[in-house]
Amino acid sequence: MIDSCNKCNNRAVFAQTEKKRSFRLNNISKKEINEVRVDECLIKSGKRCDWLYEVDCEGVKEVFYVELKGKDLNRALEQILETIKYCDKNHNHNSCKKRAYIVLSRYPKEDSSIQKKKKELIKKSIKLRTSTNIYEEVI
Repeated sequence: MIDSCNKCNNRAVFAQTEKKRSFRLNNISKKEINEVRVDECLIKSGKRCDWLYEVDCEGVKEVFYVELKGKDLNRALEQILETIKYCDKNHNHNSCKKRAYIVLSRYPKEDSSIQKKKKELIKKSIKLRTSTNIYEEVI
């Protein structure tokens, strides 16, 4: 479990909003979730996503990586991948199930670099979910 830049509890809703983009995690199962501010707290430089959520705090079983972005899907994917790499190395996330969430202002046309990064997530068995403006997940 990451023990800095975090808040661990079992509240019903975890929500983040940035520049009219929102991610909402509805915790109907009342699991212990560690909410970690990544950008400018856990990781202060380089490419990194905005937030991550460790599900079942002490014995982390699953990690959700969240990026709230304008329209640059390619950069958002880079940020997610770099954060995963950092957390696998420094916080033992390598054996956890992983999900990546990207909330965009609009969905861009996909080019080969975006497709390549999506394939990298698939190879690592990481589920990717994208949405425009708001994403809501229920666990």
